[in-house]
Amino acid sequence: MTLRYNSVNVQYAKAKYDGKKFEYDNIGIHVPCKTPLFEKNEYSLLDEDYQAHILSEHYLVLSIISSICQSLLEINEIRESELKLNKTLKLDMEYLLSIKLPSRYSFLESILKFAEKESVKTQITSNTLGKNRIYKKAVSFSSLVLPFIKNLKQIPLLKNAHFSLMMDDAHDLNKYQTRSLNSWISYRDHTDFSFKVAVSKVYRPERITSNGGTILEGHDFTSIEMEKHFYNKKSDYSKMAKRILKKRLEKVDINSSPEFFFPINPSFSKGLKESEKFIINEAKKKYKDKNQIYYYVYKYGRAEYFRRRDPKANLPPYSGLDIIIDISTGVVRNLLEPCFAMYDYELSNSTNNTINKIPHSTQTKIILSKSNDAWVRLQQVGLDKEIEGCSTKQAKQVFQLFDNLMILFRERLLHHKSLPRAIEFFISERDSKVMESIQPLLDISQKAQLLYTRLGSSKDQGRKEIFYIPNRILLPSRGLDPQGQHDRAAIKAKDIYNAAFSNKKFPAEKKDTIKLKKQGNLFYENQW
Repeated sequence: MTLRYNSVNVQYAKAKYDGKKFEYDNIGIHVPCKTPLFEKNEYSLLDEDYQAHILSEHYLVLSIISSICQSLLEINEIRESELKLNKTLKLDMEYLLSIKLPSRYSFLESILKFAEKESVKTQITSNTLGKNRIYKKAVSFSSLVLPFIKNLKQIPLLKNAHFSLMMDDAHDLNKYQTRSLNSWISYRDHTDFSFKVAVSKVYRPERITSNGGTILEGHDFTSIEMEKHFYNKKSDYSKMAKRILKKRLEKVDINSSPEFFFPINPSFSKGLKESEKFIINEAKKKYKDKNQIYYYVYKYGRAEYFRRRDPKANLPPYSGLDIIIDISTGVVRNLLEPCFAMYDYELSNSTNNTINKIPHSTQTKIILSKSNDAWVRLQQVGLDKEIEGCSTKQAKQVFQLFDNLMILFRERLLHHKSLPRAIEFFISERDSKVMESIQPLLDISQKAQLLYTRLGSSKDQGRKEIFYIPNRILLPSRGLDPQGQHDRAAIKAKDIYNAAFSNKKFPAEKKDTIKLKKQGNLFYENQW
């Protein structure tokens, strides 16, 4: 989303919409790495790495050239400007590449046709040459992209332009293309171009260059964490989520605030408030210091709601904007998908196609439906049907791991004294052999977007450690609180192994548990 938003097409349209003049100093070119050109595997027909490398870079370069042409052709000002220099631009590229560009097309259109034709010729030739011969007309970044960008800067609008080549899903590149890209990133002269590379956490590519060198963070590139973390209404992610939802509502001519459009169930709101009030009174009996009272209420206020519910009652009536933001686990697509389902459900059942707000009953229905779907995917469908390299046995082990994690979180919510609402964890006592066994399961879970990782501060002498966040859409079906608290549970590596491989429950921490007092039901929420 970030790359698309910063592409020249979107920024140009945005400037026009805002009534502003578009500046051509930075040209963002979105290069999706999931296209037919990137999925070509002709390089695997070759015996030598050198030959495979040349062919792989050739396809990568053609894709970049195609993306540049397609992006610029969508902007009328550039199309009009290039036509005035059409002959000059063509002659320069024909001379540099020793080719003949078709006369009936403009310069950008002819280069796009050249890239398409080269792709076809390469595939035909590669399939007929045999294993020990290479396509002799293969192009490289320096032989095509660099001179092409230099040539484009003859266009007055682009004379001071810097081209940001934004590689989306770069983890899908083959190893030769990855090494080529790393080599280009290591170039010292980035006056005319630079790379913005988006990769997932799970499939992080290697950082080796074509000649065996290494690109170093802080020296050759800077990495930016795009997953937003969140804990409360004031977090950056929460604010961004509200802005996004507000924009989406405006798109369908709804002028309501997201808070009004996604109202919370009154009984749910009442239950949370009564629970917090009960804990406030309890805290005042224990402490005089305001900070201690605040922390006690933060830790137990929401937990009390879940602890005092009738075990035989329905699942909590999950609803309200805060819950919708919480279950997204800091990922925008996870935020928008249930919102769309709620809107679509109401629109399908509307008699006048007018939606003023999403009833809290619909919110609960969709949230629980999405949560159930996630568990069906884990338990019945199986991740082996979705994730490459995941066996049927591993799919079962991943399910057992998450199943036991939810049991652990439920036990903590009801009985834990220090961290009742902890729904994140870090792995302690990381025995190397045990980690070697469970790491593939963690990787599969990340690939399936059922588990997210972040780097946080450790309690051990200020060190950094990885902590794990299960996708919070899994929690509603188990009656858990998707909001969680700003802390993480420590889980031993061997216990994760036992949970996944032997379906054993995580051991209870008896020294830090409490027994529930029989206070009776403070509230009822049987009506959704």
